[in-house]
Amino acid sequence: MKLLLWDFDGTLAFREGMWSGALAEVACSHIPGCRVAREDFAPYLQSGFPWHRPLQPHTHITSAEEWWQNLSPVISGALAAVAGIPAERAKQLVPHVRSTFVDPRHWRLFEDVVPCLQALTTVGWKHVVLSNHVPELPGLIEALDLGPHVTETFTSAMLGYEKPHPQSFKAVLRAYPSAQAVMVGDNYSADVQGAEASGLSAILVRKSHVHATAFHESLATLPRALAGA
Repeated sequence: MKLLLWDFDGTLAFREGMWSGALAEVACSHIPGCRVAREDFAPYLQSGFPWHRPLQPHTHITSAEEWWQNLSPVISGALAAVAGIPAERAKQLVPHVRSTFVDPRHWRLFEDVVPCLQALTTVGWKHVVLSNHVPELPGLIEALDLGPHVTETFTSAMLGYEKPHPQSFKAVLRAYPSAQAVMVGDNYSADVQGAEASGLSAILVRKSHVHATAFHESLATLPRALAGA
């Protein structure tokens, strides 16, 4: 079996503003008189997320609720600091940030994604998603109509490991033990170095890196490059 492991955010899809955007949207819609911009939140979101500590497993978190509870201090702390509201009020807004962030209406596929997946499927490749992301990622995949193209979704929130941790890649390899697997992603450290350290081939896309041996600015050139693999 020929298997492509796809990163999600920044590779297949994007959300305008990401976490800062979600927090700004919630603050402006739920706090009377609040006028903040997503840029105001960026300094408060540089640490505290699981992917900021990729070599530290979080296998003790076994449900979506636990995952969001674990992230709550980061989100509520940012809201309290930027919007100038009491900590208790900020905690009450965390569920709104959750629903806003995972709302599929805020997510968009890159235009080259579906044609690329279709072309690679035609020449025998299967697709799975392996991404450092929220528990709701499988639902996002379906909502964005990627379900027909993606065999399975692995999100770090439920795996308990963040790329480039080797256990994140091993989780996929255990599910597909006989696969000829290649990782495709836009993050050199997490996607390329992580995959290669686990014995996989890797292709960097969208964001170039001086040490990347395989780079494609667009997914449009991937089918030809992988056609004979």
